[in-house]
Amino acid sequence: MINYTQSGSLNDKSYNLTTVMKPIGPAFKVKKLRAGTPLELELAGTVSATSLSSSNGIRFELRINGKKPNYKIQGSLKAGHLYDSIVMKSVYTKLRPGIYTMQVYAASAPAGTASGVILDPGGWGEVILATEF
Repeated sequence: MINYTQSGSLNDKSYNLTTVMKPIGPAFKVKKLRAGTPLELELAGTVSATSLSSSNGIRFELRINGKKPNYKIQGSLKAGHLYDSIVMKSVYTKLRPGIYTMQVYAASAPAGTASGVILDPGGWGEVILATEF
């Protein structure tokens, strides 16, 4: 039986980033129901940034409880295109049943800083979809 959880809106404020991955946007709870099943997080949306300093872009990743996933497709925003569509996916294969916190993490890459980073600029209601198979 497939179990879906959808976050609320990701648009809350702008963030300034360094090269260290940090949580951005609101955090949301997801309940994993069964042992031995993967939990996937997906986001297809839009991100923007005001500026980059000594950086080529921004990396984005979906995380649970701040932990790196077993498998991932990172999103990115590149210099010269500071308002763009983005797709991210993270898969966790060894989580026990329980309640977890999901959130977007981001960092400037490969160096420098990023300013004014916004998830879902314009507030169109973009969300994270969590699926337990």
